[in-house]
Amino acid sequence: MFNNRYIIILLLVPLLCSCVSQKNYLIKDINFIEYESLTIDASRLIVVQKYNVNDTEPYIDHLVKQDLVSLVNYWSIARLNAESMNNTGNLQVTINEASIKALPVEENNKIEELFISNAASNIEMNLDVTIDLLDQNNERISYVNIKVFKSQELTGNISLLEKDYRIQEMSRSIMMDFDSLAINKLKEVFKKSILSN
Repeated sequence: MFNNRYIIILLLVPLLCSCVSQKNYLIKDINFIEYESLTIDASRLIVVQKYNVNDTEPYIDHLVKQDLVSLVNYWSIARLNAESMNNTGNLQVTINEASIKALPVEENNKIEELFISNAASNIEMNLDVTIDLLDQNNERISYVNIKVFKSQELTGNISLLEKDYRIQEMSRSIMMDFDSLAINKLKEVFKKSILSN
């Protein structure tokens, strides 16, 4: 009886250790709550979406947890604050492109296999956003254009959960790069119109 307990414990220890060593792919939402907003002299903030989310191959915008269009919208609301002092015009954020593509590494693979099998793929994210400061007649006072591109190859030997996790982390990374570029450019180009930072 005493030996049976030891045998059971010896069999359970490796099992428990193997469960503990597996990586947990917790996919967290991307938000901008902790970010400080930049107050710009304008009457209101407008977000214009010129880019339409595409649901055809090779685009996977519609398959990811948070698409880039939504993330740019959230970013705009969190990071840009319009407050009219001298300018009664608008601060306009135009999303020109916000695509996520999955391109097969091997020519004979299809995009659908990315999410149903272990096919390797190259994930490409492309972000193109223009931020305009307009006067009351909708004439451009100044503008910045921010373009960011990221690419990463996902090997075929990872789980679907890990693929989803890596795509979400790529989205987080491209938005951090976008934020840094946008805020630095805005501080440089809009410096006379920035009320606080």
